[in-house]
Amino acid sequence: MNLKTYAEIRRLLSVTSIIIQFALDIFVSNLYRPRGLRKRSFSRRLLALVLRLLLRRPAGMVHFPVRLRQTIERLGPTYVKLGQILSLREDLLPRRITYELRNLQTKVPPITYEEAKMVIEQEFNVPLRHIFKEFAPKPVGAASLAQAHIAYLRNGQKVVVKVQRPGIVPIMTNDLRIMQRLAWVLQQIPYIRDFQPRKLIQEFSDYTMKELDFNQEGKHADIFRENFKDQDDVILPKIYWEYTTKKVLTLEFIEGIKPDDSEKLKKLGIDGPHVAALGARVVIKQLFIDGFFHGDPHPGNIFIVGKDRFCMIDLGMIGQFTPQTMNAMFLFYYYLIIHDFETASKYMVSLTETTPQSDIPGFRAEVEEIGKRWIGAGFKNYSLGKLILNSMNMGAKYKLYFNKDIMLAVKAIVTIEAVGYILDPNMNLAKVSLPMMSEIFVKRISPMRMAKPVLRALPDYLDFLEHAPATLLKTLGMFSSGKFQVEMLEKKIEKKPQTPLWKLWIPFAALTTALLLLPQDAPLGGELRITPQLQMPVASAIGFAIAAWYGIRYWRHARK
Repeated sequence: MNLKTYAEIRRLLSVTSIIIQFALDIFVSNLYRPRGLRKRSFSRRLLALVLRLLLRRPAGMVHFPVRLRQTIERLGPTYVKLGQILSLREDLLPRRITYELRNLQTKVPPITYEEAKMVIEQEFNVPLRHIFKEFAPKPVGAASLAQAHIAYLRNGQKVVVKVQRPGIVPIMTNDLRIMQRLAWVLQQIPYIRDFQPRKLIQEFSDYTMKELDFNQEGKHADIFRENFKDQDDVILPKIYWEYTTKKVLTLEFIEGIKPDDSEKLKKLGIDGPHVAALGARVVIKQLFIDGFFHGDPHPGNIFIVGKDRFCMIDLGMIGQFTPQTMNAMFLFYYYLIIHDFETASKYMVSLTETTPQSDIPGFRAEVEEIGKRWIGAGFKNYSLGKLILNSMNMGAKYKLYFNKDIMLAVKAIVTIEAVGYILDPNMNLAKVSLPMMSEIFVKRISPMRMAKPVLRALPDYLDFLEHAPATLLKTLGMFSSGKFQVEMLEKKIEKKPQTPLWKLWIPFAALTTALLLLPQDAPLGGELRITPQLQMPVASAIGFAIAAWYGIRYWRHARK
C-alpha cells in the first residue's frame, strides 16, 4: 500500500466517523421529538435517556439543518466549500437547509506569517524581501483556501497578495475522491438518485480544482477588464502576472467602501439609487451580453470607489454561458419582466435537463402561477430574484434540473438585488432592468446582427467564385472525354409524345449547378459532413429544388 492510498483510507475513516456521529445525533434527537400534539411515551423517553448516556449525545432536540452545518464545518475546508455551493441549490434542497448552509464559516483562523512567507518563497524560489519592498505580517482576510496580505512592490506600488494555505491541495484532492465514491453509492439509492448526487459532486470537483489555481482567477480578472474596458464607472483590479503563480495571486490594491457600510455611504453623500442601478446593469451585461459573469457579487466582493464607481474583486467563482444558453436565459428574463409568463416558462424549460419522468406541462403551469402571484404581491413584498428562485425551486418537484451555471446566474441576480435594496430601499429590479433588456433585444433583431453570419461566410463565397470557372471546365472536360456517359435503353412499348430537349436540359443544368457548388473534395458516399468548405449551401439547395421540380413534372407528363 503506497502512502497516497494510506492517506486516503485514513481520511475516509475520519470522514465516516464524523458522519456516523451526525447520524447518531439525529437519531437520538428524533426520540425527543414530540409526535404532533401527543407527548412522548415513557418507554420512548427512557430509550432516549439510555442512548444519550451510552452514546454521549447532547440532551434535547437538535435541529437537522443546524447539526448538518456544524458537521460540515467539522469535516474541513473541502466540505465547507461544498456546503457553500449547496446553499445555492434551492432547486434541489429544501429551503430550511439551504438557508442554514449560508451560515457556513467564511472566516477561519489565519495561517502564520512564517507559513505564508514559506509558500511565497517556494513559489518564486527567492527570499520574500527580493519580491516585495514591504509585506504586512497580519492578513486583512482569511478564508478556507487562502488569505490576503497588504504588500508593496519594489517600485512602491501598493498591492494585495493572496496566498494559498499550505497543504490544502492534497487535502482537497483526497476529499474529492472520497466524495465521488460516496456519490456513486448514493446514486444507487432510488429516492436520493432524484437529486443527482454524482452530477453535483462532479460539478463541485471541476469548480474546486479550478479555484485552487490562482492563475485561473487572474485570467478571469483580465477577461472582465476587457469586457468592461469601455465603461469608466466599472473597475477591475489589475493583475501583476510577474508576481502571480498557481498559489500566489498579486493584484492591484483598490480603496473603496463596501455597499453595506451605510454610515460611510451617508457621510460621503454617495448616490445610493444610482450605484444600485449601476450594479444591476453590470450584472445584466455580464449575463446577457458577455455570457461570462461573477457568480458571487455579495457585499464583501464589491466596492464603491469614489461616489459612483463600481469595483468587483474575488473573481474565483465565475459562471459561463454557451451562446444557446445565454439566448434562452435572456429570453426567459426578458419575458418575465414584461409579464409574459407563458413564454417565459417555455424558455425556462429550455434551460433544464429533462428525464423521461419530467412533467413539463406541470412545471410550466406552476411557473406561470408563481408569476401571477408576483404581480399581485408587488416588488417590495415579492422581489424579482425571489420570483426566479421560487420558479427554479419547482424543478426537482417536476424532475427538471438546472446546471450549476444557471444557478450561479440566479444567485448573481438575487445577490445584486439584495445589494441594491441596501443602497436603494425602493429599487425595483424589473423596472431598472427593462430599458437595458429592451436595448439588447433590439440589437439582437437588428439587420446588421443578422447579417453577421453572411459576412463571416463571405470569404468562402469569394473563394467559390474564384474557383468556379476551373470547376466548370473540369466538369465539361469529363463530359467530352466520355467519363460521363448517358445510356438510353429503348423499350418496345407504345410510343408517347416526346419531351422537348430544352425541357430535359433545365433539370439537368440545375442538378449540375448544384453539384458544382459542392467542394471538389466533398465525399460523394457515406456521411456528408457540413464544414466551412461546403460552399454556398443556399444556392446548392435551390439548384436541387429546381431539378426535383422539373423531374417530377417530367415523370408525371411521361406517365400520362
